[in-house]
Amino acid sequence: MNQLHTASKLLSNIRSKNNVLEQNFDREGAWAHNAISPQSVSCSIQGVLNAINPPPQRVQQNVNIRGHPSIKEFDRDMIFGAKTIRYQVGEWNVKESAKYIKEKFPCSRIVINIRSNVKDQLKSVTKHFGSKKDEGVDTRTNIKLANQFLIKLSKELGDEMSRLVDMNEWIKDIDILNDLVTWLGFRGCTYKQIVHENSKRYHKDNNTDPGIDKSCFYPK
Repeated sequence: MNQLHTASKLLSNIRSKNNVLEQNFDREGAWAHNAISPQSVSCSIQGVLNAINPPPQRVQQNVNIRGHPSIKEFDRDMIFGAKTIRYQVGEWNVKESAKYIKEKFPCSRIVINIRSNVKDQLKSVTKHFGSKKDEGVDTRTNIKLANQFLIKLSKELGDEMSRLVDMNEWIKDIDILNDLVTWLGFRGCTYKQIVHENSKRYHKDNNTDPGIDKSCFYPK
């Protein structure tokens, strides 16, 4: 992914006659370092996704046994992903956060999920994490602001890179998730039912089988 980002920056540089570096200096600042290109952090942050998505235990235990794949070999065809629930928290604005994603994960596809029913969202947060009595209005307002941020972020990233879904809609219409899976690039993959992962806070529900056929694959 980092190579594609570099290539896109080089192409942009050729067309616009702009420098690939965003910092126009050499050996300045408190650490006296040379200018750092934006894409130099891409490999490192992508490596974090790799680290928090380790292979199954059987793969790690058999990694040094003849006939079994190394972790690198096992990961070769893997698609890595991560979930974040507080991306909208912080001092950056929508354009800054979108720029970060485009620079650090240029080949990624981003699924942004909101819950438009703020009342139910607040009820869920209060039930599982508690809330002070005088925080009701502020918390409801914060949820609305967070939704607005995420909706704008999806638009800023564009239709090719981002897809916005609403929990209040897809829990009633599984075709929304199936369309999302197709948009991600999978083929022959159809959910038969929705799995409730966070039952009783962080536990899996009794039914953990979404009913996807074995014919499901991702084209290479």
